[in-house]
Amino acid sequence: MKVEQAAGTADGIKIVTTGGVSEFLPAVESKVADALLPVRLTRAELSGEIGRRIDDLIYKNYMVIDLERNFLDPFRQRPPTDGRRYIGIGKVIDAGSRFAAYTNDPEVQKRTVWLIDELMKTRDPDGYLGHMKALPDGRQNYRNWILHDQEYAILGLVNHWRYCGDKRSLEYARQLGDYVLKTVPKNEHPEEVCTAGLPEAVLALYAETGDRRYLRFAADTRHGSKGEIACSSLRDWEQTFENRSQSHVYVMLARCYSQTLLYRFEPDDRLLKMSRFMLGELVKKDGGLLVIGSGSDGEHFAYTQNGKGAVSESCVTAYLIRWLDSLMRLEGDLRYGDLMERAVFNALFAAQDPAGRNIRYFTPFDGPRVYFHLDGFCCPGNLRRIVSELPEMIYYHTPDNGLAINLFTPSEKTVALGDGLQATIRQETDYPTSGHVKLTVSPSQEAEFPLRLRIPRWCPKVAVSINGSLPQIVSPGGKYHEIRRKWKSGDAVTLDMPMPWRFVRGRKLQDGKAALLRGPIVYCIGTAQNAELLKTVINPSDLILDPASLGEPVGDSSVRPQGLKVAAKAKIPANKDQKEQTVDVVLTEFVDPNGIATYFRITDSSQAVEDELVGKQQTQ
Repeated sequence: MKVEQAAGTADGIKIVTTGGVSEFLPAVESKVADALLPVRLTRAELSGEIGRRIDDLIYKNYMVIDLERNFLDPFRQRPPTDGRRYIGIGKVIDAGSRFAAYTNDPEVQKRTVWLIDELMKTRDPDGYLGHMKALPDGRQNYRNWILHDQEYAILGLVNHWRYCGDKRSLEYARQLGDYVLKTVPKNEHPEEVCTAGLPEAVLALYAETGDRRYLRFAADTRHGSKGEIACSSLRDWEQTFENRSQSHVYVMLARCYSQTLLYRFEPDDRLLKMSRFMLGELVKKDGGLLVIGSGSDGEHFAYTQNGKGAVSESCVTAYLIRWLDSLMRLEGDLRYGDLMERAVFNALFAAQDPAGRNIRYFTPFDGPRVYFHLDGFCCPGNLRRIVSELPEMIYYHTPDNGLAINLFTPSEKTVALGDGLQATIRQETDYPTSGHVKLTVSPSQEAEFPLRLRIPRWCPKVAVSINGSLPQIVSPGGKYHEIRRKWKSGDAVTLDMPMPWRFVRGRKLQDGKAALLRGPIVYCIGTAQNAELLKTVINPSDLILDPASLGEPVGDSSVRPQGLKVAAKAKIPANKDQKEQTVDVVLTEFVDPNGIATYFRITDSSQAVEDELVGKQQTQ
């Protein structure tokens, strides 16, 4: 797609500017043109629940975590370790780089630069960067988790260059990348080392430098811990999920994602084979996708639909969203956004403390949830990273100089469409509280171009009106709904997406039960709103809810601004000690940190429906 923007150079590097946001063009262009190109929003352009969550993570987490003690000191001191220690400093740099660009806040920018500068001071003369004492010939890189920290440090440094334009960071990334290329191929047992982010990081380095050594390394080097994934090169990787010890979902999704990146540089349909397989295993009728939009059990792929304990790892949620976005950009199919928003508004945001400070490693939907005790390690870092990426998952350029809308959230953005044309698009909505969305389109001059809208599959029918005209009724199921017309300044498109209650039928361990949803939001029983009831009901999943008793939702700001809850009637089954009782119960949005139960029996099982996201391949 041709997009005309203000252009310039800095030290030979091409720069483009759109709407006041400078972007540094990669040195290598993809051989496969994406069907959707993300539009980057800044803090001034994004609000609503997504904007609030990003702000909380920046100012109540990133800006207050102890970078000295928890991230830098291990690299400075290199204490003795048993090889099982992982810090995660590269993920902090990665998220911080995006946060700096998103906020344009000098304090956020300064903090990220300081972290990079202090980390670079810990390097050895030969380029080694790590929290373990160096061994001859770089053999410390053969142990977990030294290489894992290095790979995400490379990625974070590359993205600091991409988002903040600091050329030093790109040079730091190149130096660390060269150290990795020098040491990793010597390891005779690559199956012993975690390498989840290795190909992703080195491909990013290739994209920004054009150095084909990085491309060859990312594509052809065998890697992968035998306790997580089949050891293979990125180009040749194929496996099934029968061997649970080699079905670590985070690592597999990271590799699927990296294969989509490699595909853009070296188109080969075999590189998308595992993505198609993974997607099929997630969304088939008895697949691994959980109702809250994530999918893992004990960090591994599972078909059981277990909701207790170590399920819905935040790393999995993060890479699932990132990988789905990559597939959506490749194919132009906005139906991937249905899966993305289920994950974002449930598993992802429920893993973030409503107060903003704490992060969960796992987010079960059955039983109590706890916050992780560390700010480092993998899950807090990956959650920060994916939340920092959300501003680029809302609007997209289309190849025919149009716009596509994936996520609904209050926002306003001026976008260059090509041939000197710009258009400002504004979303006014309280989504996901309601399904009412008003889009105002204001081109710099009257012009014809397409506007593509995601029509969520949870909505039976959407009423789409232009400038107050008689609404067109649009059914879900297509890749997108396109409005192609000659636009003039102030044209308004209104979407009314009814959000009826629906009970989604449980599968496997949840068979015979159902989960309550409204729009993209899953509801649960929490301890705070049901304190008296839970004095007598030990297991709230045993309650039998009456679908006919559900009324309209009412406001509940205890969990989030504009949040909702609903009251219902439920039966406590009879047992040897008591007769059947009818009780009142309150269900809150799944992000309720006190949530302990999501699936229930219902009085009329015919009221339950299949989950609209499962039972068929995404593109069918």
